Amino acid sequence: MNRVRIPPGGFHRIAVLRLSSLGDVILTLPVTHELTRAFPDARLEFWTKEEYADVVRFDPAIAHVRRLERDARRLEDLVSMSAELEECDLIVDLHGSLRTRLLTFRQRAPVLRSASFRMGRARWVRARWTRPVPLPHALARYARALRPIGLASAEAPRMTAGSEAEAWAEEWLRSWPGSGSTVALCPGARHATKRWPEEHWVQLHRSLRERSVRLLYLSLESERRSLPALAACAEADPQVRWCTEPLARMAAALSHCAAAVTQDSGLMHLAAARGTRVVALFGSTSPVLGFTPAGETHVVLCRNEPCQPCTLHGLPRCPKGHFDCMMKLGPEQVVDALARVGALPV
Repeated sequence: MNRVRIPPGGFHRIAVLRLSSLGDVILTLPVTHELTRAFPDARLEFWTKEEYADVVRFDPAIAHVRRLERDARRLEDLVSMSAELEECDLIVDLHGSLRTRLLTFRQRAPVLRSASFRMGRARWVRARWTRPVPLPHALARYARALRPIGLASAEAPRMTAGSEAEAWAEEWLRSWPGSGSTVALCPGARHATKRWPEEHWVQLHRSLRERSVRLLYLSLESERRSLPALAACAEADPQVRWCTEPLARMAAALSHCAAAVTQDSGLMHLAAARGTRVVALFGSTSPVLGFTPAGETHVVLCRNEPCQPCTLHGLPRCPKGHFDCMMKLGPEQVVDALARVGALPV
């Protein structure tokens, strides 16, 4: 590890780069907070794609969010954008992608990068017979980027939603009839092999409503349309709501829930970063890859089938054709987990 010399007055302008995805951007927050504590007079800028800007734009540690618009991500655009980094005296690249390497190419400022553990991840997916060890959590991998300047970060991420979103959530939930424990259910995920089957969600819905638990669904509108049976259950019950609001409002609403049931998705990390206890369901991926919800109060459910993990990020379908990792993960196990985290009425 090569040490980086810290200027006598500390760093004055720091850029942190993590372009995607939702969960990863959330997990970089402890690094930004550690940098702010160490260099309180520095201007800290965060570079990310515009769809994830709300994760960081309300954070008091971050002075400016540089959003990468959807129509400005070509390689030639990035080469032009790199000029904006020339005034920085420290760059922390927590992505390590081709795009961020282009942005940081030939910058005068020192560039710190997080460890990727690509070989270890590939062994879990393609060479489990080599008996790889579980990988460090992503939080620890991002924290390693700060070692050359003598810093470490061990905290769990905490995401700030902003005053407008907090006020909206308070008002929206105040208008909800009835009372009692509220559990968030997050049935969406980008990849099919990360998604719990819809029939399991429907069974969980009915089990929780039998216990008089109010349910708050959170997803994209397109995800709600792809789950017609579940959406019909929600629409028929005044004690159930479905939120497809922008990210900051979802974050604010999560803070009012006793727990959240999620798959291995960005909303899993969002719920944890809002202080909500999480019951996380892992399918084609696995906790051994280092992306479990950060914190000590969560429950991770994973069957650890011989074929898990079969992918790093998710697939369109189960390569084996049986999808046992999710099909055999029953709703009753989720109910038991919710009881363990204290989210169900006694």
